[in-house]
Amino acid sequence: MEELVARAKKKDEKAFDELILSVKKEIYLIAKTKLKNEEDIADVLQETIYYCYKNLKKLKNNKIFKTWLIKILINECNKFYNHKNKNNISFEETEIENYIGIEDNSFSNIGFDILIRNLKEDEKIIMTLYYYSQYSTKEISKILKIKEGTIRSKLSRAKNKLKNQYKGGLYE
Repeated sequence: MEELVARAKKKDEKAFDELILSVKKEIYLIAKTKLKNEEDIADVLQETIYYCYKNLKKLKNNKIFKTWLIKILINECNKFYNHKNKNNISFEETEIENYIGIEDNSFSNIGFDILIRNLKEDEKIIMTLYYYSQYSTKEISKILKIKEGTIRSKLSRAKNKLKNQYKGGLYE
């Protein structure tokens, strides 16, 4: 990936496209934890990719491209969410069918989305980064600018909520 980043910094559009394609499922799922409407997600992803393209030369360490991109994405989601009326952002069961249509996604991703839908927004993003993106709690701490102990606590709390919901028959 570092080589692609280096080429993309030199305005190699093909390299930039490959970079984005390599993280597309991950950034989509992260955006989906913050925003539920597919059009809003598409807008935020477009803004994130545009910002990344325009500012890629500012990235000092090519090794952290993915972390840098995720930080940008989360900031764009927060900006979008803060400018939009909360009542307009809601999860609809029919959106699951749209989610199935996303190229290369599996039913396990859909299950994960359904499983975490009742968690708080910060818990959703932490669960997604930890389980789907497989970041460590230390890396998540750096991305979200939250103490690592807090990340571990929120992760544990979210897992307990899911365990209790599952035991209660919510997903049976």
